[in-house]
Amino acid sequence: MNLAVCDDNIADRKQTERLLGRESDRIFKETGERLFIDSYGNAEAFLHNPQMYHALFIDMVGSPNGFEILQELLAINIVKPVIMISSTLDYRQMVDDAGIEAPNLLFLEKPIKVLDLRNVMDRIQDLNKDVIPTIELRGIDATVYAKEEEIICVERNRSELMVHLTEGRKVSVIADIVNFYDECNIFPSICPVNDNGLVNVNHVTKTSFGKAYMDNGMVMKVSFTYKNAIKITREKIK
Repeated sequence: MNLAVCDDNIADRKQTERLLGRESDRIFKETGERLFIDSYGNAEAFLHNPQMYHALFIDMVGSPNGFEILQELLAINIVKPVIMISSTLDYRQMVDDAGIEAPNLLFLEKPIKVLDLRNVMDRIQDLNKDVIPTIELRGIDATVYAKEEEIICVERNRSELMVHLTEGRKVSVIADIVNFYDECNIFPSICPVNDNGLVNVNHVTKTSFGKAYMDNGMVMKVSFTYKNAIKITREKIK
């Protein structure tokens, strides 16, 4: 499970990391799952790719503050749990005053109590069972939030990636294909077939030497380096 902590107080941020580390040990003993924690001290880096996280812990008193960051997350349809940690700012009151109702919104108070954090982590696990993950595709004209089954394949064209989606849709995004593939780690059916292309194996109708035939009529080149990638990916997702 991937978690992110965004806190501009370095001492508080480190303390939250330590407490989450203890929770990681507990959860690993109970379920075999580890927590992986990324820590941020500024909003810009934190907001770069929030979709990749299973939960987001926030307390920022600078500009933008935690409440303003929350508003940005809700505006881009983040459905994973967002945990507002109150210290100087009373986020619960701010949310109530703004009339915000979001089922994925949770609250903690500093200093964080072990039992409170444990209850929140249990709730995070429950919420994530019901969440369908999406990836943000920031196109020139619009931003699309695509589910795993909606992505057919991806082709690199110079500095841009053309993402082919179901129903004949296409989104051109400016991104490095290696970084994009890293963002797709939430989608186990996505795999590389060459240095410039990715496919969703659930949309591959057949393969032949050096080629993958997609259900939208496209044919993707399969380089020798990735000749077994589709087979291995299919075995992993059985």
